[in-house]
Amino acid sequence: MGTVTTISLLAANLKPTPILDCGSAEIQAVAQRLRGAGYTGRTFAQRAHILLCEVLRPVYSVNERQPASTTLREKRGSCSQRMACLEAVARAGGVPTRVRALQVRGSFWFPRFRLSRPFIPKKILLVWPQFFLAGAWVDFDELHSPIAKLAESSEGFTNDAESLFEAVRQSPVDFLGKTCGLACAKPSQDLSPYVVSDMGFFDSRDEVFERFGSLQDTLRGRLFEFVFGGRSSRD
Repeated sequence: MGTVTTISLLAANLKPTPILDCGSAEIQAVAQRLRGAGYTGRTFAQRAHILLCEVLRPVYSVNERQPASTTLREKRGSCSQRMACLEAVARAGGVPTRVRALQVRGSFWFPRFRLSRPFIPKKILLVWPQFFLAGAWVDFDELHSPIAKLAESSEGFTNDAESLFEAVRQSPVDFLGKTCGLACAKPSQDLSPYVVSDMGFFDSRDEVFERFGSLQDTLRGRLFEFVFGGRSSRD
């Protein structure tokens, strides 16, 4: 594929959207802070992720259509809201992003909600980011290290302490079965059995919610937001 064609195809993966408002002053300020001579797209995205882990407090929320700039201003966000922030900052820094839509069993979140499982539906839509780095799409779970290296150093993600957004720095968060067959892997690292269906790739998370809706649109979601919205997910 020629360079001109590639740039044309990636234009949709760089433009601002209502959620990924990468042209906002808040997002642009973060991108400007992270820019530096000699940085690659991967370095920029990694530094953006580390910074957002530091400045955004993890909380529960199902308001997945919240603009990334709002999350930055409030200095807190759910995993989905913080992933949207990372995508928006990446786009502001010239790194194209897209997402993969996965339906994940609600039981994946049971360790966090042992006494309030009625709030958790049987299936939850997970919008998983990808970043276009060095000519290839890279999953969020491998932004910092290849999955094989992560599998060597961690038991896996248990969803009962740190969040998905933070864990990808040092743990295999393996919804796609990448650890299957790795000599260094442990059965607990493979999260793919929780995935009910894979709905494919989309240029933005906005497109996913427009097509499939969001938990925030349901009565269960509104009740969840009323009871848990804004509470620290580290409690």
